[in-house]
Amino acid sequence: MPYFELKKGATEFPPAHFADIDGLVAVGGDIDADILLKAYNNGLYYWHHPMKHIKWWSPDPRMVLQLPVESPQPELRTVRPTLKVTPTEDAENLLRHLQTVVNIKEKMDSQWLSERMFRIFSELQQRNYLKLFAIREEGKLIGGLFGTAIGRIFFGEYIWAPDSEAMALGIYTLADHCNKNGFKLIDMQKPTFQSPEVPCDEISRLSYVDYCKMNAITNHP
Repeated sequence: MPYFELKKGATEFPPAHFADIDGLVAVGGDIDADILLKAYNNGLYYWHHPMKHIKWWSPDPRMVLQLPVESPQPELRTVRPTLKVTPTEDAENLLRHLQTVVNIKEKMDSQWLSERMFRIFSELQQRNYLKLFAIREEGKLIGGLFGTAIGRIFFGEYIWAPDSEAMALGIYTLADHCNKNGFKLIDMQKPTFQSPEVPCDEISRLSYVDYCKMNAITNHP
């Protein structure tokens, strides 16, 4: 299917409704903190192999969590007491821990956290856009999750943990935090921000993009 090719230095994106059947809108261009924020405001997200051109996507339908979410399943209310999920400001430690999990040379893929994205996420955290949560077992860091907060939407970036119970607790903890802080939606589309234990909602691309554009003029909590 045809897609748009973005030149280096491009700061504008094609409309999301030009996406092909797989949701691919454009290939190429640059990526930095401001471009990433603009992409999210236009209903697009990046996802690509670290050694290849940047790809920009807007699938239809879109996987989200609409807030408030239903209460966690009963088994999650009795998770092992040694497991804790808490907000953290230590982006350096959490992102480096993520790299030890996903940056495996023998199977480099789209989950790889490059140094470029490490710098971009660090800048977003300094600018108060990136929100991070640490997952600990008996006080030891075993995983985490983070995403970009714009207006009333939380755009999920990564979640990682040794087991599905920890990942589900992480997402439900995030959902509770977002709900208490005025968020309306959590974008769950990226493959690196999904848990089989947490059912997602689906909304049309049109509805999602409209929500993003209205949300773009709202200050994030």
